[in-house]
Amino acid sequence: MYYTQNKGLPNVSTGASIALIFLIIETMFVAIVFLALFGAMVFGMHKLRGLLKRYFPKAQQFTRQVYTVTRQISDKVAAPFVWVNGAAANAQATAKGAWRRVNRNVSS
Repeated sequence: MYYTQNKGLPNVSTGASIALIFLIIETMFVAIVFLALFGAMVFGMHKLRGLLKRYFPKAQQFTRQVYTVTRQISDKVAAPFVWVNGAAANAQATAKGAWRRVNRNVSS
């Protein structure tokens, strides 16, 4: 243990400097690990982007085919219901119009 000549207290300056150096080294090691992980992620994303350029058009073509087939099937399934609803609305409008004419002729 180091003592100062004036007061007889231990000299903590050297120990503090050594401890600070070790703390800085540990922090630098952790920072290097995170930097390496970040670099690996960037490299992986670069490689993945290259692979996706090849496969995304195929996936897009597949989803277009699924969309087209789904649209055709849903149109075929919905067509009878739309026709029945339209026919009912047409019949209702015709009946209302006829009823108004009957009521107009009766009241006049």
